[in-house]
Amino acid sequence: MAEKKTGAAKHSADYRARQEAQAKKLGIEKVFFNMPEGIKSAMAAEIERHGYDQVQELWQDLALSWIAQDPEERSRRLERPDAPAFYISPKLARQFEAASMAELKRDPGDEVFIP
Repeated sequence: MAEKKTGAAKHSADYRARQEAQAKKLGIEKVFFNMPEGIKSAMAAEIERHGYDQVQELWQDLALSWIAQDPEERSRRLERPDAPAFYISPKLARQFEAASMAELKRDPGDEVFIP
């Protein structure tokens, strides 16, 4: 036999049903995702810094500004650097060569001779 709900439980269930109906009517959906540590506190700081009252406002503005960008800009922002994109400048190469030679002078015997 099912338990009968108390007055408070009925009120809570009715309230949740009304909220769900209102959200459906307005086209609002909940989105849940996990994020790395520190993001929540960083977002809280940005909320305060920019005068938002709720985190939801900031996320909504971020989403809308993202959508408003042209596809090329979105693609550019989503690109992630990979290993081939790493560039060794001539200056860095010279510094590495000098440090390597200094190390070989301190500890000889590891030299590689090209035939």
